[in-house]
Amino acid sequence: MESKPAHRLVRLAIALIGLHSVALGLCLLFLPVLMLKLLRFSTSTDPFFPAQSGIFLFILGLVYLRALKQPAFIEVILLSKGCAVVFLVGYALLAPAPIMIWAAAFGDLSMLVGLSAVLFQFGGRA
Repeated sequence: MESKPAHRLVRLAIALIGLHSVALGLCLLFLPVLMLKLLRFSTSTDPFFPAQSGIFLFILGLVYLRALKQPAFIEVILLSKGCAVVFLVGYALLAPAPIMIWAAAFGDLSMLVGLSAVLFQFGGRA
């Protein structure tokens, strides 16, 4: 039987990952130029694609939060974070990229490893 602290730790990890994605998505959606400046990307491009990325990240964050009610969605978090790390590292290695790309890869890897660790430690249940 799983302990209540273990259950809470898994749920806390899921909630923090989901809220991070929702918040970042909303910032990109509503403040794309400011976010590009803060993240040290060129602002000479049309803000449509950063804003579009924002809505996708917002939706993904909502899906992550869904894992609090339906643990099967935990697989979506693990898969998307793994894919994000591979993409970000690959992009940073193959193209000139701002340091923020490496920071994002580290952040996604940290979320992936952290959630995986608490799931492994506590039997994979939310």
